[in-house]
Amino acid sequence: MKPLQDYVAAKLLQVKAIKLQPKNPFEWANGWSSPIYFDSRKVLSYPKIRTAVKVQMARAVIEQYPDVEVIAAVATNAIAIGMMVAEVLGLPFVYVHPTPKNHGFENMIEGDLRPRQNVVVIEDQVSIGANSLKVVDAIRKNGCPVLGVVALFNYELLHTAAAFRTADVELTALTNFFAVTRRAVDIGYIDEDDLRIFNNWQKDPEKWQK
Repeated sequence: MKPLQDYVAAKLLQVKAIKLQPKNPFEWANGWSSPIYFDSRKVLSYPKIRTAVKVQMARAVIEQYPDVEVIAAVATNAIAIGMMVAEVLGLPFVYVHPTPKNHGFENMIEGDLRPRQNVVVIEDQVSIGANSLKVVDAIRKNGCPVLGVVALFNYELLHTAAAFRTADVELTALTNFFAVTRRAVDIGYIDEDDLRIFNNWQKDPEKWQK
């Protein structure tokens, strides 16, 4: 999968969907400082790259999970990507909130999902993985097997991988932290000294400081 990882990494950097700021890090919602930030919504503004992403994600789904019956997206950022994948594959589509809504029917699952349908979850990015795994749990509680999670980008954090193993769900991503940072060095976006900063962050993002 390495050529695909490199290709997708290049495209994400091209449209500035991924920003790298080792000397002026971002702050994540969980309070962590991070020298890298991924905004998947940028992809939707570029038709050629958007098409490439949906085709490659659909291919990953059908090649790895030929028994898939329903595509489920993690709300809200993965809804557009998940809908495109479902359209390519001609499959039903639902999206799932990581936590119940506090109004209306208080649904977590939006759309029609029948028990025992085989589901693949689409995610735009996996960092700590909490939202993805909450969605997996909600689908399972609805009586449906989750065949796997397919993401556009994976930060490849060690504790995240352990969490997915514990939840007994497979995670696949079109590209990842290492492919992106290698490509960024190749195009001169960052240098080798910067790369060491990124690698130190990736090993222990919770304790990393700029």
